[in-house]
Amino acid sequence: MILQALYQYYQQMHAVGADIAPPGMEKKAIPFIIELTPEGEVIQVTETMDSENKKKTFLVSRSATRSGKNAFQVAQVMWDHLGYVLGVSKDGTEKEEQVAPMQNESFIKKVDELRELYPENPHIAAVARFYHDGHALRLIEDETIIKDIQKTTGANISFRVRDLEDDRLVASIQDVQSYMNRAAESKDTDNSNTSVCLVTGEKSTIARLHPSVKLAGAQATASLISFQKSSGFDSYGKEQGFNAPISGHAAESIATALNNLLAKDKNTNYRVGDTAFVFWSNLADENLLSSYRTATFNGISSSSEEEEENLDLENPEEEKSKKSRRKKKNIPSTIAPDRESYRVLQTLKAACGYNGGKVHEDNGRFYILGLAPNAARISIKLWAEGSIPEIVGNTLQHQYDMNIISEKGNVDAETPPLRSIYQIVKTVSSSDKSDKWSSNLIQSIVESIVENKPYPQSLQQACLERIRRGNRITELRAAILKAYINRKKQQEYITMSLDPNQTNKAYLAGRLFALFESIQQCALGGNLNRTIRDAYYGTASTTPRTIFGRLDALSKVHLSKLRKEKPGLAVLKEKQLEEIYNLIPGGAPEMPTHFSLDDQSIFAVGYYHQRVEAWRKKEETEDHLEE
Repeated sequence: MILQALYQYYQQMHAVGADIAPPGMEKKAIPFIIELTPEGEVIQVTETMDSENKKKTFLVSRSATRSGKNAFQVAQVMWDHLGYVLGVSKDGTEKEEQVAPMQNESFIKKVDELRELYPENPHIAAVARFYHDGHALRLIEDETIIKDIQKTTGANISFRVRDLEDDRLVASIQDVQSYMNRAAESKDTDNSNTSVCLVTGEKSTIARLHPSVKLAGAQATASLISFQKSSGFDSYGKEQGFNAPISGHAAESIATALNNLLAKDKNTNYRVGDTAFVFWSNLADENLLSSYRTATFNGISSSSEEEEENLDLENPEEEKSKKSRRKKKNIPSTIAPDRESYRVLQTLKAACGYNGGKVHEDNGRFYILGLAPNAARISIKLWAEGSIPEIVGNTLQHQYDMNIISEKGNVDAETPPLRSIYQIVKTVSSSDKSDKWSSNLIQSIVESIVENKPYPQSLQQACLERIRRGNRITELRAAILKAYINRKKQQEYITMSLDPNQTNKAYLAGRLFALFESIQQCALGGNLNRTIRDAYYGTASTTPRTIFGRLDALSKVHLSKLRKEKPGLAVLKEKQLEEIYNLIPGGAPEMPTHFSLDDQSIFAVGYYHQRVEAWRKKEETEDHLEE
């Protein structure tokens, strides 16, 4: 189904005139264009880079793979780097200076080949005259232009002929496209080997090798479909691609479609770690694809979320500034939905038929493909296919599952913050470098989102490990653990904000631990070098019975001190303790010997909920109690 879906995507894009490369062609950055007259004379050399040095892309002939000692013999068709186009070292090094004349000779041979094939084409004729009438030599003498090209990384050059009706680059004119199309379909095919194509169902010439796919981290020759030559596993003596008969036309279409989906400027792909995810729909709805990318992968991060990963919820230096901000805003209210988040969610809801407005009434199909480099091949890490309401609805469910009260006490059940895959994996990983993240973890998380399955236990374990090592429960980590438990139990076992009626011992233990810490800070001041959390979180969240008796006794000491200095605040804290104790059978903090991983997750969320609740009530209670 993967190949058929990619082939259909290419056919659909081509049929509607979408911006997709024809067979044998590709989009390529061309920073420099040699402008010619029809007689081959140089008018000027045009730079296509913008003010930010971003190179403009053009439709050109597909890059030919070249490697080894004879690489100089392989020239691109009507575009290439400085060595091939002008016979000058592309970077000024002695090594390149030696090989540049041979590269240039290969390029001119390719130009002459096209001139013979298309003698009436004025574009090709102008380029041929540029070389054979001495105009190229005069251009080489302009040191200023040559140096400008040499100092530009990836300085590919092509031609454009002025005063002609067709003002495209010579590398993209129709005759060049026809030449590349024939070359692509005949390359690595055996005209004597015809069979029924697995993709189209038509009898056709079969491709022995398949076109390469441009995947970051993969070799230049890597392809989606490949067979090692003489591997010993050839079926019935068939070589390489003949083992899985796919026509040259279908192979070319599939590779072009995948390269188009993987293009950097497209909203149809997202890369995290070493895995690239591509996604598309047979409805070709750009707004839907862009919104899906944002909601599923990219997310919309607020400044507060970015700060959260770097600041401790209980950082005493932040306490004053946060308190002053709350005074300006008074008691926090429900946060106004972010415009972009709201727009994205509305687009996805409409695609699912929410609110009575079913946009995609034909129930179009949606596809997701996960790819990773693997030596000379490309590995398929994920493949999912389903209806648009099904796949998109699963993303919406993921974001609702990840919704939790914010650190500042804001709750928006209808417009949850759109959390990115990148931030989810980053917050549970030991390294900030994405290339060191577990590809299996990334793949499992995406599978859970796409298929609406329970999140992987590896996500829970990684999150708990990060919390234990740093004793920090951020909003995102609490959201991850809440979502994990709720999906596993297939119900809203843990609510978005503090649940005053929850009797789960792990949840109550987390609340108690947060309250013990709050009492300590109120009694001893906020500027403590080491809090209860720093000293005992790991023990309290894993083997609670060994430590909660001591913590309860310690809190009584802190309350005694607080009664003398801030009696009103002491009464408030005692009341909060009593509310929690009343939910525990027997009314005493009798805790289990051990907490399971699920219990540890619930403990962390209970702790987070209680801490956020304390911040919510801080302004309306603490200020007047201190008077």
